[in-house]
Amino acid sequence: MKTNVNTTIITGLNFPEGPVFDFKGNLWFVEILGGNLCCWNGETVERFAVDGTPNGAMVDTTGLIWFCDSRRGEIRIFNPDKNCFETICNSTVDGKRLKCPNDLIFDAEGNLLFSDHDNGREEPLSTICVLPAGGIQAKVISSNKYFTNGLALMKDSKTLIFSETYKQQLWDAGWDAFNLELTEERPFAKTGGAPQGPDGIAFDNDENLFATVFNDSRINVYSSDGKLTNCIGTRGSRPTSCAFDPIGKLGLVVTEAEYGEILSFPEFGKGLRIFYG
Repeated sequence: MKTNVNTTIITGLNFPEGPVFDFKGNLWFVEILGGNLCCWNGETVERFAVDGTPNGAMVDTTGLIWFCDSRRGEIRIFNPDKNCFETICNSTVDGKRLKCPNDLIFDAEGNLLFSDHDNGREEPLSTICVLPAGGIQAKVISSNKYFTNGLALMKDSKTLIFSETYKQQLWDAGWDAFNLELTEERPFAKTGGAPQGPDGIAFDNDENLFATVFNDSRINVYSSDGKLTNCIGTRGSRPTSCAFDPIGKLGLVVTEAEYGEILSFPEFGKGLRIFYG
């Protein structure tokens, strides 16, 4: 295992998760146990209490912050200009309530893909869902998983990788954004690290996949065909998620829950362009 040069950029956090950069260069993330959506401007952290349990976060083209609220079972948005929250989705098209939405990303067509782990640690209760652009009810597109987690799309927005944490499994599937369907779902890579496994994931500019391995003090790096090529050690045992600084200054940014900090690995530069809905 290689411990790459890194810098701790934020400390004193209460189980950080879900890092994402906005168009002004601010880093947004959540404190799961603190119940806060947070914004770091490079110097200070501003906290916004969500009255729930926030998980993954994402930014849209208008600057709104989208996040999963696992306690309330909702997909919500935060408007930084108005300092207000709004619930966008809390159910599926068949009328079932969301259980524990966990992580989320946009595709190239503005659809929102998200995981709902439904506490599926010991039973295959977890799903992957999609909220169509402009919609208010989600569609289940993958089911019978053990704790679905991080998601990432390749640059063509037609291949989805997602984490199944309690099976130590990363999955690969075709994504049809127009029919809202996953196709040819198949194993991508095993992470090890039982009982926990892969958490948040992100692609670098060459489509190498960086996967945080919760409770195992590392970030695995896989080539686009699923081969393990690097293993990055972390001081804390609980890396939860990762993202790339779009201007490249901070490189790979990792949230780590054991010590409550966010790390920067500048050597990894810019990541694959993400979609903003």
